[in-house]
Amino acid sequence: MGKITAGSFGRARQPASVSLYRSWRPKTFAELVGQDAVVKTLTSAITKGRLAHAYLFSGPRGSGKTSAAKILARCINCVHGPTAEPDNTCENCLAILEGRALDVLEIDAASNRGIDEIRELREKVKFAPSTMRRKVYIIDEAHMLTREGANAFLKTLEEPPEHVVFIMATTEPEKLPVTVLSRCQRYSFRRIAIPVMLERLRHIAAAEGFTFTEEALGQIAYRADGGLRDALTMLEQAAAFGDGQVDAETVAAAFGQSTREWARSLVQAVCDADAAAALDAVSGASDAGAEMVNLMREVISSLRQLLVARLNPEVLASELAPEDARWAAEHAEGVPQGRLVRGLKLLADAMADARRSGLPRLELEVAMLRLLLAADEAPAAKPEPHAAPAPPKPEPRLPAPAQASPPPPAPAPAPAAGEPSVQKVLGIWEQVRARVAERSAPVNGMLAAAEPRSVSGGVLTLEFTNTIAADAVRDNAPLVEEALLDLLSVPLKVSIHVQKRAPAAHGASGGAGRAPSIREDGSDLLDYAFKKFST
Repeated sequence: MGKITAGSFGRARQPASVSLYRSWRPKTFAELVGQDAVVKTLTSAITKGRLAHAYLFSGPRGSGKTSAAKILARCINCVHGPTAEPDNTCENCLAILEGRALDVLEIDAASNRGIDEIRELREKVKFAPSTMRRKVYIIDEAHMLTREGANAFLKTLEEPPEHVVFIMATTEPEKLPVTVLSRCQRYSFRRIAIPVMLERLRHIAAAEGFTFTEEALGQIAYRADGGLRDALTMLEQAAAFGDGQVDAETVAAAFGQSTREWARSLVQAVCDADAAAALDAVSGASDAGAEMVNLMREVISSLRQLLVARLNPEVLASELAPEDARWAAEHAEGVPQGRLVRGLKLLADAMADARRSGLPRLELEVAMLRLLLAADEAPAAKPEPHAAPAPPKPEPRLPAPAQASPPPPAPAPAPAAGEPSVQKVLGIWEQVRARVAERSAPVNGMLAAAEPRSVSGGVLTLEFTNTIAADAVRDNAPLVEEALLDLLSVPLKVSIHVQKRAPAAHGASGGAGRAPSIREDGSDLLDYAFKKFST
């Protein structure tokens, strides 16, 4: 990654109306920051004389794709080339830099995407270059080509004249036909890492004479989301707003309140398990006009960073500014890993629910309360002042035979500290079934025959009177356990108990072919269907 002096080309911009990102556009591969792998490969290919006839540069916006294409065009057509280091002073290089080269054409595929434009291009490539070594066609936004246009381009792309080089740039390579991709050498451009972007912003801001703070540059770098062009545009706008002064207040006034500070407050509340602080942060963000969905996205990103800091802190070095990486490493050790994982899942669900409900603030608040009150919920529960009523017994359906029936299960023991009672499980049982139904409707149907009987030692006992339903739920117990964990915030294992019913007395039902009455739990219907279809 090459260093750029203040006098290299930043001071070379003549017209005052030229944007900052255009005047500081890199002119050599050494000045192309953050793309070391691409630079190394292209430089080696040029040095060894192994130029391809078609290139595809793909990557996020503002990562240097078009700049690299123009540098490559100068490398090919420099008077002293082909060379990996164009001098940018010869007539050919100056013509390309000033946009007046007849043999280097930049085409916007978004407005020249049809088959007629491609046919015209096919006719033009036949002619030899007028003054330069090769004709270079830079096709920007290549994914915007129509299917017909791309198909018409295939033969020319596969076997172009020797004097033609195609360089296509796109942010969405997956939209290009496979037949186009297979005919190009593909180079993937990466997002610009935060430390690299900060170093670049410092250099340019100092060279332009701006007065800036590190906090302001950090806010700009995070807002740019890996795009250096976006960062330079925001730097120029903030400097214009602050009359050359770029600080945190100027950035906030120019682009609106950032959600990063509110997200930091929410993450701090998660670290401290402070539900009240979390609600205060959500309220403050809402009053400041922050977009709640963006805030949820920022909190998810911050929780992920804490989780990564626990597992592999080195990964954060390329994602965060040094002070933010230190903050994440310091706070990650004090947060249980399970709380971070659960927070990620709850907030991801809240984002999805917010799109459906249209109440993003409510979804965020509920998610934070479910996350932070989970640890307090069970210990806070106190025994009822009066004895809990015994579970209702199933109504007798048929007279019992003379022989003794199996003894009923022992009464549910009192729950241990931090363990939900069976009454609490009964209160949310319909929600458990709804969660299971989202994953497997058949298992939910079998749960209709289940009745929660007891909770003891982290085990929930479900009682069945039908062996088919019991076996089906036993095989899919993880679905039920996951739903219980989501709703109770306490891990419970599921144990299946089958309560066998006594056989019916002969003649009591009034006919063997007549279906018995169907209980609400559906168990009689399962027995009846099994008997009918197994005979």
